[in-house]
Amino acid sequence: MNRKKQLLVGLTLLSFFGCSTDTYVSQENIDKYDERVQKFLIAECLVPQREIQVAVAEHFEFDKSELMEADHTSLNQFINEIKKLKGRVAIVGHTDYQGSVKYNEQLSLKRAESIKAYLLQNLNAENYEWEIKYYGEKKPIAEGKTLEANAINRRAFLVFEQTVEKETNPACLPPEPKRKVYVTMASHFDFDKSILKEKDKVELDKLALKLEGLTGRILIAGHTDYQGSVSYNEKLAKERSIAVQEYLKTRVDPTQFVWEVKSFGENDPIVEEHSLKANAENRRAFVVFKEGPLPEEKIESLTETEKNESINNNE
Repeated sequence: MNRKKQLLVGLTLLSFFGCSTDTYVSQENIDKYDERVQKFLIAECLVPQREIQVAVAEHFEFDKSELMEADHTSLNQFINEIKKLKGRVAIVGHTDYQGSVKYNEQLSLKRAESIKAYLLQNLNAENYEWEIKYYGEKKPIAEGKTLEANAINRRAFLVFEQTVEKETNPACLPPEPKRKVYVTMASHFDFDKSILKEKDKVELDKLALKLEGLTGRILIAGHTDYQGSVSYNEKLAKERSIAVQEYLKTRVDPTQFVWEVKSFGENDPIVEEHSLKANAENRRAFVVFKEGPLPEEKIESLTETEKNESINNNE
């Protein structure tokens, strides 16, 4: 494949395949959520020098899906490069503009499938995840309706992306968190009430146990459903936050934390609906703990005994 064609292939592929490496979780967020809130998960890990192979079949005849011998060399090289690896193989078929849209979609599908069949003559299908896409005439690489443009547009692209099992790759092991961050939620407030339910007290008790011996910041954010005025809901949400704060302070040493209460009222609902179920889920308060040393001004405000205890806990 010459340099110009490689460039065209690369630009085309960028528009067809989403990058699977742009959603990885930073080290800071790896341990952000406990069992009550779903963890950020790394679907894949960044593998140094991960193998990616690209090929193109570009000699399909008009209205045909059979592979031409002229493309065997390119496909054989593709096979040799990946046959000892595991990963994903994506094949994308195309046609020129001649024929109906529906017919061309089916023809491009047949072209992609003919390539898959050719690859499977020499590859173990179980080593790969297969993705077949077919765009018919919708994504031409050459504009125009000349014989030359039609020939260029009768094509199929192949992309192989190596994957490595997380269990066997040290690069995939999650890093040790440098600081603890816990999140829990009180989510059973009755309509127009700020009284904690027993089931939420149980969850807050679990959080309190995790905070033993730690110092840091505790943020409590209150929410309501949409019913009521904005100003009333802000007031109610704050009352819910305060109720959670007051309860937690009976379960931990309150001097070991910097406390912050916020009210979001009906803003930022967790469920964007106006139903009884959605309303119940939106009547909630989040508690976020972030481990860290106490600020100097807070330590200075403690009694001498409390100050010594705080220093000992941070050693």
